[in-house]
Amino acid sequence: MSETIRHENVVVFDDRGIPSIMVRIERPKTEVTPAMFILGTETADAIYISKYPNKVIGGRAYSLPMVDPTVNINFDEAVQACRAKGKGWHLMTAVEWEYLLNESRQQDTLPHGNTNYGNDYYHKEEHGEFPDRSRTVGRTLTGSGPATWNHDHTIYGVSDMCGNVWEWLAGLRIVDGVLEYIPNNNAALEDCDLSRDSKDWQQIITDAVDKDVVRVNVEHGEITITDKAAGEEYTPDYDGTPIKDLKVDLNHIPQVLRDLGIIPESRLGSEGKTYVWFDATEGEYMPFRGSAFYNASHSGPSALHLDGVRSYSNDSVGFRSAFYEVNGKLITE
Repeated sequence: MSETIRHENVVVFDDRGIPSIMVRIERPKTEVTPAMFILGTETADAIYISKYPNKVIGGRAYSLPMVDPTVNINFDEAVQACRAKGKGWHLMTAVEWEYLLNESRQQDTLPHGNTNYGNDYYHKEEHGEFPDRSRTVGRTLTGSGPATWNHDHTIYGVSDMCGNVWEWLAGLRIVDGVLEYIPNNNAALEDCDLSRDSKDWQQIITDAVDKDVVRVNVEHGEITITDKAAGEEYTPDYDGTPIKDLKVDLNHIPQVLRDLGIIPESRLGSEGKTYVWFDATEGEYMPFRGSAFYNASHSGPSALHLDGVRSYSNDSVGFRSAFYEVNGKLITE
């Protein structure tokens, strides 16, 4: 296990002066800047991730402990609740989520969580606290579990990335079976167009010359990430599979597929049981990750649903906001 990375927990105020508890993720001093810190023409010094799944108060998203997180919110509503907080605030992106998971993988601290109606399915002695009115639903109060429910297994980490509620993410989608994304962390920018028909979306390709697009082949219970053309008799479908059974048939793996968590650099052995779901049929489908309180043996922080329309809402789907810092200053300063 590598040395623990300890992050600052800070209170960040929105433009109304209302606080959220955030975890500051500083840009590492590496030769290649991770995609998470590249925002348009600028490079972020730090990204602030909500420590907790968010609660909507007065139409705005807040990161607060010991609350029942907001659910029954669709993708566009989650985006709006984050952006309403002022410049720099955004719905957590797919590259931000995967960056945190890679920290967990490097430290062997993949977070546990509420994946079995208040308890961790694989660590049954670990549990969170129920809101009185929600005991029959299965959600627990944000941050009410042990430190192992944080992404670094310390009190300083990002909480509840495994279980409790699925979380909408920005910057990734699947359209008519083809994987699309918004480059780097541009989905965090306030002027990035995340709408259905936006030109900010790009297809993922494996060959810059032939422009072989990456699509998801779902057929007969098998899911394949491929850049090969579909056969004449192929009928698109939707399905789920354990990560260990997800097939890859690509000429090479673009870095963006790693940054987005579709095909990570590596996974701990325990992640192989975690499920991913894809819908390759006609239409647009948005991502949510992290599992919910009922996912049991299919659960894990790397779990992915890429099969929800943007209007979908459910009592097990929530979100969290994030924020960024440029040139040593919060964007609002």
